[in-house]
Amino acid sequence: MWLFLWRASLLYVFPLLMWGYCRFKEIEFDELDSGVNNHKWVVLAAYLLYVVVWILINRYLLLFLRQRSRR
Repeated sequence: MWLFLWRASLLYVFPLLMWGYCRFKEIEFDELDSGVNNHKWVVLAAYLLYVVVWILINRYLLLFLRQRSRR
C-alpha cells in the first residue's frame, strides 16, 4: 500500500503543489490558470524538482526493498 502511494505521488503531487502555491501566494486558481505567467513556471519548476528528488529516493528505496526481500 505504501509503495503504491509513493509511486502514485508523481500524479497527485502536481495538484497539491498548485493548491499550496495558490494558498501561499494568496491568489485564486483563475489567476494561476489564465494566460502565460510566472506562477506557472514556479509551479512547474517545483514539480520538476520533486520528480528529480523522487527519482533519487526511489533508486535507494528499490535497492533497500530488494536487499530486504533477499533475507
